[in-house]
Amino acid sequence: MDKAVLKKFAIESRKDLMQRMENKIKTFYIDEEFSKQQSGDVYILANSKHSLNLSKEEYTKRELLIKRINELGLDQVIEEAAYTWFNRIIAIRYMEIHDYLPLTKDNQSLGIRVLSSKDNTPDPEIMKFTNLVNPELDIDFKKEKYVELKDDNEKFKYILLLVCRKLGRVIPQVFDGVTDYIDILIPDNLLNESGFVNKLITEILEENYEKVEIMGWLYQYWNTDIFNSIYDGDMTKKKIEPDLLPAATQLFTPDWCVQYMVDNTLGRFIIEHNKDEHLLNDLKYFVDKQDILDNERIDPKNIKFLDPCCGSGHILVYALDIFYKAYENYGYPKNEIIPNILSNNLYGIDIDERAWQLSILAVLLKAYEYDKNIFKNVEVSNINIINIRSTKNIDRALINTLPDSQAKDEIMNLIEIFINGDNYGSLTKVNKFDFKEIENLINSNAFFGYEIKKILMPLIKQAKILCYKYDIVVTNPPYLSNGRMNATLSDYIKKNYPMSKYDLSSVFLDKSINEFLKENGYLSFITTKSWMYLQRFEDIRKYMVENKQFISIVDYGTELFDGKIGHLPIVSWVSKNCKPNKKLIAIKLSDFCYSRRDEKKLEFFNPKNYYFTNQLDFGKIPGYPIAYWASIKIQKVFENKNVGDYFQAKQGMTTADNNRFLRYWFEVDNNKIGLKIANKEEAQKSKRKWFPYNKGGEFRKWYGNNDYVVNWYNDGEELKKYTSTLPQGTAVRLKSQEYYFKESATWSFIGSKFGVRYSPKGAIFDVGGSSIFPEDNIEYLISFLNTNISNDLLKLINPTMNYQIKDVRLLPFIKNDIFKDKIKKIFDECIRISKEDWDSFETSLDFKTHPMIKYKKNNDFKFGNYTLKDSFENWKKNCDENFKALKENEEELNKIFINIYDLQNEITYKVDSKDVTIRKADVLREVKSFINYAVGCMFGRYSLDEEGLIYAGSEFDNSKYIKFKVDSDNIIPITDEQYFNDDIVQRLIQFLEISFGKTTLIENIDFIAETLGKKGTETSEEAIRRYFIDDFFNDHVKMYQKRPIYWLLDSGKKNGFKALIYMHRYNENLIPKARLDYLHRVQNTYEKLLSDINYKLTTDLSMSDKKDAQKRQADLNAKLQEIKEYDEKISHVANQRISIDLDDGVKVNYEKFKDILAKIK
Repeated sequence: MDKAVLKKFAIESRKDLMQRMENKIKTFYIDEEFSKQQSGDVYILANSKHSLNLSKEEYTKRELLIKRINELGLDQVIEEAAYTWFNRIIAIRYMEIHDYLPLTKDNQSLGIRVLSSKDNTPDPEIMKFTNLVNPELDIDFKKEKYVELKDDNEKFKYILLLVCRKLGRVIPQVFDGVTDYIDILIPDNLLNESGFVNKLITEILEENYEKVEIMGWLYQYWNTDIFNSIYDGDMTKKKIEPDLLPAATQLFTPDWCVQYMVDNTLGRFIIEHNKDEHLLNDLKYFVDKQDILDNERIDPKNIKFLDPCCGSGHILVYALDIFYKAYENYGYPKNEIIPNILSNNLYGIDIDERAWQLSILAVLLKAYEYDKNIFKNVEVSNINIINIRSTKNIDRALINTLPDSQAKDEIMNLIEIFINGDNYGSLTKVNKFDFKEIENLINSNAFFGYEIKKILMPLIKQAKILCYKYDIVVTNPPYLSNGRMNATLSDYIKKNYPMSKYDLSSVFLDKSINEFLKENGYLSFITTKSWMYLQRFEDIRKYMVENKQFISIVDYGTELFDGKIGHLPIVSWVSKNCKPNKKLIAIKLSDFCYSRRDEKKLEFFNPKNYYFTNQLDFGKIPGYPIAYWASIKIQKVFENKNVGDYFQAKQGMTTADNNRFLRYWFEVDNNKIGLKIANKEEAQKSKRKWFPYNKGGEFRKWYGNNDYVVNWYNDGEELKKYTSTLPQGTAVRLKSQEYYFKESATWSFIGSKFGVRYSPKGAIFDVGGSSIFPEDNIEYLISFLNTNISNDLLKLINPTMNYQIKDVRLLPFIKNDIFKDKIKKIFDECIRISKEDWDSFETSLDFKTHPMIKYKKNNDFKFGNYTLKDSFENWKKNCDENFKALKENEEELNKIFINIYDLQNEITYKVDSKDVTIRKADVLREVKSFINYAVGCMFGRYSLDEEGLIYAGSEFDNSKYIKFKVDSDNIIPITDEQYFNDDIVQRLIQFLEISFGKTTLIENIDFIAETLGKKGTETSEEAIRRYFIDDFFNDHVKMYQKRPIYWLLDSGKKNGFKALIYMHRYNENLIPKARLDYLHRVQNTYEKLLSDINYKLTTDLSMSDKKDAQKRQADLNAKLQEIKEYDEKISHVANQRISIDLDDGVKVNYEKFKDILAKIK
C-alpha cells in the first residue's frame, strides 16, 4: 500500500470535492425566497433574480438539503457531502476490484465494474449497453431516460446514482441515511481527465486495494488539513468542539499492533474456555502460550466483543477473523457463522458518522470474504456497530402526544441523556431501562409512525449497546488532553470520571474497565505512554496496578505512528478484570526508533526484549509508575530516604513577561549588573538593576548556562508591581524569594537528559531553572545527581524530558561519609574543567580572553611571533585532555555511587561521550569566534592590554587600549575592496600582526582564509573579505542567540554598503556620521570606479577583458542604485537622532533601526 500516494490523493480530493459541493449548492439558491408553482411532476421556483425547474425528487432533496444546512451549518454540510461522495465512490472501487458488488436481485455480484474496466478501456464496464440491459442487473435502469441524456458524464451520473440506491437497499448505513439530500450534489464531469473517478482510477493503482484497510487510511488522510490546523495551525490553542473531535482524534492502528491486542484478549479468552489448539497456533502475536487457564467451555455466540472507539473498523475486522476460526473449530456450519458473528459477537461504537459508515462497510466486506450470501441476510441491517447521535433535533412535542406512562417517561429520559451524544460518544452514561417495554410501546402504539420509529429505534439500540457488559474490550481511544476539550465535554468528564479526567484516552480506560467489561473479561488499549508515569494520571494508574491484572505490555516507543503523533511514545497492553495474581510480561521496543523504527515488528519476538515483573512492586516506586524494567535491587533503593528529606528543592519565579524583565547579560550595561550578591538586602543596597538568573538552558552538567539577568532593581519593585495585577499574584509568580542569591544546585526543567550545575551565590532562579539549596554536602549532592544512577532512577519516576521539582525530591539519597572527601575532590575538578570550558567563550560573564590568544606558544619567545595553527593545536590538546579527564571523573563517580547504592550489574558506570557536556575544539568555530573577538577588540569591548570585558556601557576610556588601538568613531566599514585604510579586513590584519607577530602574519592570514573556505584563485585577503560580507554577521547573530551586540548597517542584497557598529557605544550622532563619512564616501568611490570603467569600455579591449569590465560595470550600477535608495532610508533615521536605552535590550533597540540594519535570521 503506497501511503504517500493515498495521502496526496485524499488531501487533494478533499479540496476538490468540497469546492465542487460548494459550487453545486450555489446552483440551488438555498438562501433565497422563491414563489412555487407545480406543473405535473415539475416544481417551478422563481423570484426576481432566478428560476429553477426541479423534478419532484429534486425539489424534495433540495428541501432536505436546506433542512440539513439549518441543522449543521453550510460548512459542515459541504464537508459532509464531499466526504459522502468520496467514501461512496472509494467503497464501490474496492468492491468492484474484489468482485463484491451486490447488483443482482438476490444481492450477488455480476462481475461488472461500475467505475472502470478490467481491460483498462476508458469507459466503465457498466456503461456498455449490453450490461445495462442485463436482466440480472437490479438497479431500476430506465432506458428511455438514459438515451435522453446528452453526454457520457450525465449518463454515468445517472447510472452511478442508481448503483448507490441499490447499495442503499443492501447496506443502508453507508449508502442511505441522514444524507438523503446527497443525490442532487453528485459531482459533475466524473469521467473527465480532471474528474474524481478518472483521477481515482489513474492515481491509485489496484494493488493498493488488497486490504479493506485502504478506506481507513484514506479517511485519516482526508482529515490531514483539519488535523494540522488543530495541532499546528490557527487552532493550536483552541478547544476542540464536537464537530472537530473526530478529525482531531482519528488515528489508524498498524496491523501488527491490532493483532497483538486481539490475539491476547479475544484469542486468549477463546483458548482458555475452549482449549482451541488450532486457533492458538494461528495467533502470531500471542504472548506466553504456556500460561493459559482452563475455564468452562463456552459457545462462541455468547462472547461479546466491543470496540468503543471503532473508527474505521480495523480492530473489528481482525476480530471477525478470530471469531470465524473459533466458530469453525467449535463445529458450526459455515452458513451460520457470519450471521452469528454479526448478530451476537461484534459491537462497535464511534462518535463520527463517517467512521461509523466505514466501520460497517469494512466489517461487511470482510464478512463477504467468508460468506458470499451475506448481503441476503437481515443481519446486515441489524449489525451492532453504532454512531452515537445527538437528540437535540428530536421533536419533544411529538413525544408528548403519547399517553402518559412509564415507558413514555423513559423515552423522554433517553432523549435527555443523548442531548450531547455527539460530544460524549460512548462515554455517555446510560441508566438501565426496561427496553422491552419501550420497544413494545413503539411497535404497538398507533401514535408512532414510520418517521418516529426511525428516530427512536436507533436511539434505543445505542442505549442498549452502552448498557451491555462485554467479555472483551479492545480499542485505540482518542488522545486529547483536558486542556483541549470543549467546556461541555470537560465538565461532563470531571463530574462522571474524576479519577481519569486528564485525557480522553484515560477516561475511556476508566469507562471500559469499570462499566463495559465483565468480571474476568479482557481489555486491550493502545495509547500514549504518558498515563504510565505522569503525576496527573497517578490515581487511575494506582487503581489499575492494585486492582486489575496486567497480562502483558508492549512499549513501542516513538515512531510507531506517522506524522505528529509519531513523536509520542506509544504503549499497548492487555489487562484482565480481576485482582493481580501473577507476573506480567513487558516487551520493550522503545529502543527501536528513528532509523530503526522498522525493526519494532521483528523485535517483538526477540526474548531479549522481554521483562517479567510483579505489578504490585510498582508501588515501591513513588507515584506508581509502570516501571516494568526496574529490577528488585532498584526497587529496593527506593526504601531509603530521598533528596527531599535532606534538602530544600524549590521552584523559581515566573515573570509572566520575560521580554520585559529578562535580558541576556551581554545586552545591558555591564555596570548595572550586580555580581556575587549574597542576599536580597545586599542586592537592594547595591542599587544595581540586573542580577544573574538561572533559567535552565540546554543539557549541561557541573557549570554553565549562565546566560540571563533579571530586573530585580530595588528588591524587584517593578516585577512585584506587575505580578500583583495577575490572577495568581506575586506570591505564586515570585515564589521562594527567601532562597534568592543563595548557593545552589540547579538544572533545566526541560532537556534531553538530566544535568545539574553548581551555581555560586549571587543568582536568582526561574521555574525553568529549578534549584536545590543544601546547607552542606552540596558537592556530594551534585555529584550524585550527575551520575547514571540519578538519571536512571529519574526515568523510573518520570521518563519524560521534564525534570520537575517533585521528581528530583523523590530520588533516593544515601549519605556515605567514607567516600565524602574523594567525591569532593572529584567534584572540584569537574567544576574547574566545566567552568574553564564555559568561560572560554565570550558569551560567558567571566570570559577573559580568546583561547587562541591564551594558548599561543612557540619555541622562540624573544621575537614574540606565533602561529594561529599552533595556538589552535595547543587549545585542542587542552580540550581533549579536559574532555578525557571529565569523562574519567564522571565514570569514577558512577563507580563510587553504584557501590554506595549496591547497584552493581544493574547500572553501567560508563559515560557516553555525547553526555560529556564540555566542548571539544573545532577549528572553524574557533577561527570564527577569534574573528568575533578581534572585532570586539576593534570596538573596545575587549583589549589586548587587559583581560575580561573592558567596555559595555557607561564612560569610555581610551587609555585601556595601548597595544591595539580602538576604533575611534565606532564605525567599521565592510567593503568588497579596500576603500578605507581602517576597513574591517585591514583592522583584522593589524590585530593579527600585533597579537601574533609580523613574521607569521602571512601564515596566519592564510590559516584563517583556508579555514573559512578559500575558493579557487581567491587571495587569502579576498576570502576573508568575502566572509565579512556574506557570513560574519549571521555567525555573530548565532553566537549571541539572535541578540547581536555588533549591528550591521546594510543597504541590501547587492552589498552596496555595509558597516558594523557596537551597540553599547551608540550615540545619537552615530547614524548621521555613518551616512556622511562612510556611505557618501563609498558612493563617490563607486561613481569614480564606474567612470573609469565606462572610459575603459570605449578603448580597444580583448573579449575577455571587455566581458570582465561589463560585469563590473553592471555590479557597480546595481550597487549605486541600491546605495541611493538606502541613502533615503538612512537619511530619515539620521534626522530623527534616535536614542537607545541598553536596559531595553537588543530586540527593542534594534527594531528602532530595522529599516537600515541587516535582518536578524
